[in-house]
Amino acid sequence: MTFKPENVIWTEKYRPKKVSEMVGDFRIKILKYLEKPEAIPHFLFYSKTPGTGKTTLAKAIINELDCDALIINSSDDRKIETVREKVKEFARTQSSKGGLRRCIFLDEFDGMLSASQNALRNIMETYSKNVFFILTCNNINKIIDPLKSRCVTLAFAYPDKQETVNYLKIICESEHMLYDDEGLMELVKKNYPSIRNCVLALQDLYTEEKSVTIENVKPSNPLFKTMWNMLIDKKWKEIKEVVMATTVDPRELNTFFWMNALEDENLKLIQVCCRNEKDISQGADPKVVFVTSIIEMCK
Repeated sequence: MTFKPENVIWTEKYRPKKVSEMVGDFRIKILKYLEKPEAIPHFLFYSKTPGTGKTTLAKAIINELDCDALIINSSDDRKIETVREKVKEFARTQSSKGGLRRCIFLDEFDGMLSASQNALRNIMETYSKNVFFILTCNNINKIIDPLKSRCVTLAFAYPDKQETVNYLKIICESEHMLYDDEGLMELVKKNYPSIRNCVLALQDLYTEEKSVTIENVKPSNPLFKTMWNMLIDKKWKEIKEVVMATTVDPRELNTFFWMNALEDENLKLIQVCCRNEKDISQGADPKVVFVTSIIEMCK
């Protein structure tokens, strides 16, 4: 039997096929654009956190329009030849769908080289009557300004938690999985804002034949809680030693600290964690960034 990811991996099996099925406040705006396919603009979808629905929305737009589409992962196929050959050839070729504009979807576009981005500018302008572009990225600062100015930009920041819970309920009921609202909300809190991670965590419980309850939702790494207590006690040297001597993920630990700081309304710590996330997302070494910030966190 041929392996089909959509039959095994829930993030594929339950990937929304329509814009109306998605979690996010962008639905109404996108559906308005879909009413006039001939006037759809170029889009730029971005979020600092992976798994918030950028790729899913792009594919849903293509699916609903049923238009010709070229899909490229820009991190893997990032050279200028890709733009000059694949993209340009597709953009200049007439649609097979009776004049319906074609779509070029460049996923993870922040991985595209600057020269490739510059080459894309003229293609966007020259062939705009024949194609529209959808670009997605996690780091919008890596996108050149001339491209950003040509796109309608949508930020995928923090999806509504209750909407995410409702989406997970649909999956639970489809898989005949026992759950309660408290368990689902706890699962969302522990994986927020990544909807993808919520679905993967749900599938983990299903594989373990467990219902979705607060007791069964996997707790955060217990070491994180210990290190949070160290932070409260201002033991920055101990935190540094743990980070340097173990395989703990500094970015995950930073997110854990950020979530606890939000609950405690610790504005200073929230700001430090946000700065760390920004530096890491821009390519800085997570361990260097986090360890450097520990003393400031403990002041």
